[in-house]
Amino acid sequence: MLSRKENVGMKKRLSFILALVLAVTAVLSSCSSSSGVEAIAWEKYDSLISAVRSESDAAKREAYMHIAEDWLMGTECIAPIYHISDRYLMKSSLTGVVSTEFGVKYFRKAKNGERTDAKLVYTEVPNSLDPAFAQNQAALSLVSDLFSGLYTYDENGKVTPELAESCTVSADGLTYTFKLREGLKWSNGNAFGASDFVYSWRRVADDEIKSPYAYLFDIFDVNEEGKLDLAADETDTVLTVTLKAPVTNFTELCAFPAFYPVNQNAVTYAKGYTDIFGNIINATAWTESASFPTSGAYCVSALTEGASYSLSLNKNYFGASEVALKTLSVTVKKSIDEAYALYTSGEIDYIDAVPAALSDATPSEERRSSSINGVYLLCHNFNSSLYSGMTAENAALLRRAISLYIDREYIVSTVTGNREDVATSLMSEKLPDGSGGLYRKNTGYHKYPFMRNLGYYSEETEENREEAREIIKALGLDEDGDGRIDSRYAFSMNYLTVKNKKDILIAQSVQQDLAGLGIVVEIEAVDERVLKNEQAFKQYDLISMSLIACASDPLCLLEHWVTDGEYNYADLGSVVVEENENAY
Repeated sequence: MLSRKENVGMKKRLSFILALVLAVTAVLSSCSSSSGVEAIAWEKYDSLISAVRSESDAAKREAYMHIAEDWLMGTECIAPIYHISDRYLMKSSLTGVVSTEFGVKYFRKAKNGERTDAKLVYTEVPNSLDPAFAQNQAALSLVSDLFSGLYTYDENGKVTPELAESCTVSADGLTYTFKLREGLKWSNGNAFGASDFVYSWRRVADDEIKSPYAYLFDIFDVNEEGKLDLAADETDTVLTVTLKAPVTNFTELCAFPAFYPVNQNAVTYAKGYTDIFGNIINATAWTESASFPTSGAYCVSALTEGASYSLSLNKNYFGASEVALKTLSVTVKKSIDEAYALYTSGEIDYIDAVPAALSDATPSEERRSSSINGVYLLCHNFNSSLYSGMTAENAALLRRAISLYIDREYIVSTVTGNREDVATSLMSEKLPDGSGGLYRKNTGYHKYPFMRNLGYYSEETEENREEAREIIKALGLDEDGDGRIDSRYAFSMNYLTVKNKKDILIAQSVQQDLAGLGIVVEIEAVDERVLKNEQAFKQYDLISMSLIACASDPLCLLEHWVTDGEYNYADLGSVVVEENENAY
């Protein structure tokens, strides 16, 4: 039970939250009952994100992002659970591995004692070896050693030139001119240059291939033909790009895999790429067998998709003479325990995860961890029939009560066993603000509802649950005052998640938590590809997801929720179904 002082504080915060919800619904909706008006409302968020992208003043940009975050969290469609941490095991002999803030590992600069090889295990299946489609950490790590970009990361995690020899920026910050290294070659010996960047970046932006990273290329201006405004000079060594507005972290984006060049002939002549009518049916077909051309330190010498990958030195890589590890053997083991058994036996040098129970035989110096700009969260589908007939603010408050009742501390301490930081905000505490400080802070113009922990929830489970009980009582769902939704108002929720051990255990924990509030949770666990298909039809009330930003910028987590955002699983901004026009 809360003390009288704590209870008063909680009620004040509940009033604050209600005020935030009311403010958000007032700003983002119209009094009209037309679903068309509701669909337009979220365009205000879209416009705010556009303003962030174009704002060059760091202080104004940060202020806009705080407003956007308040609007997003005020819908109560987003329920952050924990901030993703990068925990892995690596033998002490394996040194020089570069780790980035989005969880990617580069082995091209690594050494392994006197050995010239390294054996790695990933506990998730790389979803694709195509830079335009690689999304999970396993895929991004493999792609980052197979391909190169204009920029990369050094041993301190700082962005540094790679294929770019130099870069000049126009006074207005809109035009970047990159001079490329001379003599660049694909792994098959053919030359490549600026024109390959033109093709590759326009490819990612092309709606026909449906890359999940197409949104990143919205920053570019377009030419008269409607294509990205990019140009290669006659020597194919100078790339000129024009942006719509200044982008403060553009060179950092150029280090992200989606900006790596790919070989046009390999892509377009791959078996299964198009149907007999020329329609693209499999944009990644070119990477599904070994020996496809790469531009990075390694090429694929053999692969069994989803099981094993053999990487060998790309002798045509410009820095091949500096690569100490000539081969990388990568195996996929979905069972962390099985992977750990191989590690303790000495058969492998690296695992991308840490088992819940570590053997005393594992030295502490082999247990590695680093922070990632990412978050594991649940999304409420605001267009769910659960909210049919409710006012905008009541629908938001019900979503909040559901989110509050989840025991995040139990999930990170017992379910995942990794002791991740509980998430009370979308952003991690270490995320920079672009001005040399930290983004998550209370300022004169912005205050978090929970000021002591800079978040939208308390870090204390019982405090959150007390607020949830207050909400359902205020909504009239708990008339008998027992802290649970009365049976006459009881409902069930469909929870969609990926079929793997961790996600299913989290879903079961949430299921047990919400049973205490009187809500029945029905779990549907499916393969990742099936989940993407089901997500498109929005046939769920809750869906789990991991978001990892492509750069150390709050915008990378905020821009996903624009109306047509690839990861807008909350369905914000869509046309609201007629019987549910007050969803937010």
